Amino acid sequence: MQNSLIFRTAIAVCIIVSSFATLTKHYDISDDRLESLFKNWLDQHDRDYNSFAEYQQRMIVFKENYIQIQKMNEVFGHDMKFELNKFSDLTEDEFRNTILMRPQAPPIHSPSRFMKVENVEDLPASFDWREHNAVTPVKDQGSVGTCWAFSTVQNVEGQWFLKSKTLTNLSVEQIVDCDGMQKIDSAQADCGVYGGWPFLSFQYLIKQGGIEPETAYPYCAGIKTPCEPCNAPGYNKTLCGPPIPFCYIKDSCESKLDSTKFVSNLKVVDWKAINEDETTIANALMSTGPLSVALNAEMLQFYHKGVFNPIFCNPKNLDHAVLLVGWGEEGSKPYWIVKNSWGTSWGEQGYFRILRGKGTCGINTQVTTAILG
Repeated sequence: MQNSLIFRTAIAVCIIVSSFATLTKHYDISDDRLESLFKNWLDQHDRDYNSFAEYQQRMIVFKENYIQIQKMNEVFGHDMKFELNKFSDLTEDEFRNTILMRPQAPPIHSPSRFMKVENVEDLPASFDWREHNAVTPVKDQGSVGTCWAFSTVQNVEGQWFLKSKTLTNLSVEQIVDCDGMQKIDSAQADCGVYGGWPFLSFQYLIKQGGIEPETAYPYCAGIKTPCEPCNAPGYNKTLCGPPIPFCYIKDSCESKLDSTKFVSNLKVVDWKAINEDETTIANALMSTGPLSVALNAEMLQFYHKGVFNPIFCNPKNLDHAVLLVGWGEEGSKPYWIVKNSWGTSWGEQGYFRILRGKGTCGINTQVTTAILG
């Protein structure tokens, strides 16, 4: 059975690789058309470069991505669509190294850490926490790997709404600047702009005792007028890599964190994981609120719309954290509704849908939530 599956997968891969190769010439683009497209894209995304040489190099990358997108749409277009977007001047490696996190296997949690979920026999065909006003607007992490902090904070925002009936934008920057939590035995750590894990961030919030609202401690990492914070207290250079080479104390946690501004009565007292069964995840989502999840997001770079279901997607290489807010069905395809942190111009107004029930891209392997007191 396993050998048969491997054989069928190998055949499918060969067919798709062959299809991509034969489509290259068909989707080539003239120099005039390319420059026109690129200039329009630069205006749309307010991008500028330091030199003409960099401009030319980025236009070459843009062309390669344009051709790749056309090929992907021909091969996968019946399920999902891809488009030029704000990442179109980045190579695949640059996208991985700046926007995504270092790929890691799903963390393993002790049995006592898992939530006891009561399964409803007849789940509705669709459910969406946005319709219950439990989800804040889509944010943009910018050009750094802070998705984990957004996933953490957005989960806590949902939990706080369910407890207080107040929807509050909480401080992502506090997590980025101040959270240096780590799990040494499994080589996981929160590393600021270089990545992290929501389950560790929940532990930081338990230890810290609170979180400021976004208005008091606004996000500034990865944006055009950035702050230059130093690494968080406890930053582990062995697990995270070399510390930030240049930073300002005035922009750092030690100078900016103010516990008197913590949202009153909002306290994270525990956290729970949910097992990989996707029916259990749906029940937990409906009963406890939006959930932090992680996945392999390599092929999301140019996602536009549709039910995301790529063939090349290792579920054991998690490199992006997001927020699960609901589910639904499109024809015969069940899907999850996921809130991203790449701004509203990306995907389906900042969201994407991904195939549900198959463990696609590891979406079911690292599902966690904060517990409020």
